[in-house]
Amino acid sequence: MRGRRPIALVAALACIAALGIATAAVTLDDFGRVLAAIPIVNEARVMAAFELGLKSSCCGFPVSETYRLLERLAAVSGSAADKEAIVLAITQAIEQGIPVDSLLNKAFEGLARAVPLAPLGQLLEQRLRLLLESRDLFYSRGIFRASPGASVAAGATALQPSQFDGLLSNFGDALGDYLESGGSPFEGQQIYDGVHERLTQLSGTVLTTSDVDLVFSRIEPTDLTQVVLAALR
Repeated sequence: MRGRRPIALVAALACIAALGIATAAVTLDDFGRVLAAIPIVNEARVMAAFELGLKSSCCGFPVSETYRLLERLAAVSGSAADKEAIVLAITQAIEQGIPVDSLLNKAFEGLARAVPLAPLGQLLEQRLRLLLESRDLFYSRGIFRASPGASVAAGATALQPSQFDGLLSNFGDALGDYLESGGSPFEGQQIYDGVHERLTQLSGTVLTTSDVDLVFSRIEPTDLTQVVLAALR
């Protein structure tokens, strides 16, 4: 028994060390190394966006998940150009202040289903456009992401960043799922009903009921037709 204790201790220390590596904070240098393994042409732009995310926690930048996606892309077979298209969708989301989690989830889902990289990149680009158009719709209806010290115009509503990002992500996801299921961009009422059902199901759990009510008190089915058509251009 005495002879086994040192072995057990060494094993325990090894596990602790491995855990420390696994949970260590991802640095900008780590991103640089994994990008070099892909590799990509627009590395300077991507690194600048990731640095912004790391420094400012832009849009709740999911550091570990983003790094894990890059590792997956470096490991899978496919052209560097197709991989870069996926990375650039994430990059543009950070640059534009769009929550990244929605795109990451779609990318991981596509890789798990062995979706070819080229159509997966196109899918992410479409999702990004939907999020951008949805954000602009929110802004036009006086629904904003709160910024420290920023003044809010009369009649406008500034939501806490996590609330706004969660609302926007799920709104965009509902639109994306509708299109990917073969839904027509011209059926405004069907789009509205699908988004309403999705957000209502999340109301009180993932989303606050007041935020969901706010959105549907200020948008119409025709608004969603315009959002979808703009994203498809």
